[in-house]
Amino acid sequence: MALENCPICGAEAPAALCPVLLAGSEPVYSLAECAKCRTRFLDPLPTTGELNRFYAPQYYGSDWFKLEGKGRVFGKLMLPPGSKGKFLDVGCSLGHFLSGVRRSSRWDVYGVEVSPEAVAFAREKLDLDVQCGELSTAAFPDGFFDYIHISNVLEHVRDPYDLLRECRRILRAGGRLYLCVPNGPVDSAALINYYKSEGSPARSKDGHLYFFSQVSLKKLFQDAGFEIISSRTYGIRRGLRALGWYPQRPAWKRHYRPSTGAQVQSVIQLPDRKKRLPGYYSYRFKQARLKMLPGLWRIGLDFEIILH
Repeated sequence: MALENCPICGAEAPAALCPVLLAGSEPVYSLAECAKCRTRFLDPLPTTGELNRFYAPQYYGSDWFKLEGKGRVFGKLMLPPGSKGKFLDVGCSLGHFLSGVRRSSRWDVYGVEVSPEAVAFAREKLDLDVQCGELSTAAFPDGFFDYIHISNVLEHVRDPYDLLRECRRILRAGGRLYLCVPNGPVDSAALINYYKSEGSPARSKDGHLYFFSQVSLKKLFQDAGFEIISSRTYGIRRGLRALGWYPQRPAWKRHYRPSTGAQVQSVIQLPDRKKRLPGYYSYRFKQARLKMLPGLWRIGLDFEIILH
């Protein structure tokens, strides 16, 4: 059933922008936009069953070595030197990022992930404490964590308010919430442009349910009881491409064409680790941060936000 109100600010009558596919050729959703807070979202929101089909085992593991490397660097550079505490990764996938954090820091690491196959991998292959399901079903004690990490997850959940409020409950006073989230108007621009160009629905290749504006993000944080400590914008070139202010790649449409019914994998399959020079991931991490702009800018593809 189509939503009559914006799920973020409650304003009436969101406007339909274009049709969108999540996977395969059906069902077809509408990309809707709230005139008040400018949040864009799939309407109606996909059911749990539809999302489970999208997050089949082949969704996981293609960049496992990158996540492991990023976790090692995150543990060294983003957590206070010599510190320790309880660290939670929400939407931890197979657990490679968490494994990297554990190897490079003194922190106790925990994870939450919705995929039973991914959770089984994290527990059995990496010996991680990972729970299966939504964060609210994990039932962690109040104030249990010192640091919560959520990278490219908020836009995937059916109820972002529920996720952030649960983070507020389980985060200790003075703790930190690290959040990476796409800049919604830029993130959704290709879906609209594809439809205008091709006359048929684009596939939401990343499975995003929400495309948050700066206004809607600030409202979410305030209503959940969080305050922004710092914010940065990155993915500037990709953002400029999406906005039409920088030449688009010639083959960009191939990422948004409907899938052709490829065989669904029933098990997790990892590619071979790519050979990297020592210090490669540290160099890439630092290089990427040098390209970030302080604050939330409309020209970037993604935001990094730290809250307390």
